[in-house]
Amino acid sequence: MPSKALHLRSLQVLVLIVIFSLTLASLPVSGKRKHQAILVIVGGNQTYNPALALLRRGNPELKEVSLTIDDGPHVKWAPKILNALKKHHVHATFFVVGKKVLAHPQLVRRMWQEGHEVGNHSMTHPRLNTITLSQVRYQLQSCANAVAKITGRRMLFMRPPGLRYTPDILRVGKSMQTITVEENIAVGDFIKPGDRSWYEGSKGFAVHVKTVEHNVYKQLRNGAIIVLHDMPVTAAALDDILTGIQKRGYKIVTLRQMLAHMIQQRATLVRT
Repeated sequence: MPSKALHLRSLQVLVLIVIFSLTLASLPVSGKRKHQAILVIVGGNQTYNPALALLRRGNPELKEVSLTIDDGPHVKWAPKILNALKKHHVHATFFVVGKKVLAHPQLVRRMWQEGHEVGNHSMTHPRLNTITLSQVRYQLQSCANAVAKITGRRMLFMRPPGLRYTPDILRVGKSMQTITVEENIAVGDFIKPGDRSWYEGSKGFAVHVKTVEHNVYKQLRNGAIIVLHDMPVTAAALDDILTGIQKRGYKIVTLRQMLAHMIQQRATLVRT
């Protein structure tokens, strides 16, 4: 079961988010330079939009990135991914699928126990913009219930499968007290249907691994949210990817940490 300290930290971050959102709402569109800086960095379509509870990227002033891993947990690949993260003392955010959570509860417990963030990626991975809003709520709530039953934890973040969403879907997520998360570094690390080269030991697999690594490095920038997948190529490439990111001077943080750092820095500007 999670410790009281973890629950307290989660509550503190949520309180910061509420305070920050109220602060943004009170700021004029034009005004002092410090206020303009907040709106440019945090508001609108650039970073965090509190009105929509939508996180698009982290603070471009900070040399940090967030690593997110979608579509798991997979019983074969997730342990390799977790081992690589542990080796590098890095914490990621796993966007999990509810039916896989129920199939492999020990992996989700391990994610929390090792300090990773776990986010909602629906129960069965449909494209949310192709189903009714009541079905959207069912998908998200079912996944949330699965994780809560296994870990006792409430997820703060949600990512729609395929990043398919509408304003109404964002409102459903916000009503469930979750923040919808986009990504801005995608590397094409998921299995292509019918193409066996995406499986370890197949011809062409090593090329895919190196391509995925290169695709991460060429897109690195401050505040980036990287999306990888619980897939064979990711499991094989992650050790080198983490080494490469760290060698380039970037700190890897969870989404909760990224949002907290952004809020804390902007709050400091408001007070000065």
